[in-house]
Amino acid sequence: GFNVSLAGARWSGANDVCDYIESGSLSVGWNGDVSPCWPLLHNHDSFLHGKPHTSFRHIVGNVRERSLLDLWGDPEYVAYRERVQSFAFPPCTFCGGCDVSDANLEDCIGNEA
Repeated sequence: GFNVSLAGARWSGANDVCDYIESGSLSVGWNGDVSPCWPLLHNHDSFLHGKPHTSFRHIVGNVRERSLLDLWGDPEYVAYRERVQSFAFPPCTFCGGCDVSDANLEDCIGNEA
């Protein structure tokens, strides 16, 4: 078998998990900002089935202000990772798109970020 991925989306299997959370990783930006993953280090636009999608950044802290270990163990960040692990991700990369897919503020069943 083989695994195919493009920009973090798995095309050869299930797409309902966050690989960053599952692997216990995070991202640190050039300025020390810490984010659950590199795509959430900054606001950016992308396209899903030719339709624009805006992703808004999600920063959990900064290593210039708190240690990485302290940020990792922060109760709010621990709760965030637990929510993401138990969340049933919508199949946005396989669906034809909808108005909710315009941004990462909520999913197709109304759960807010």
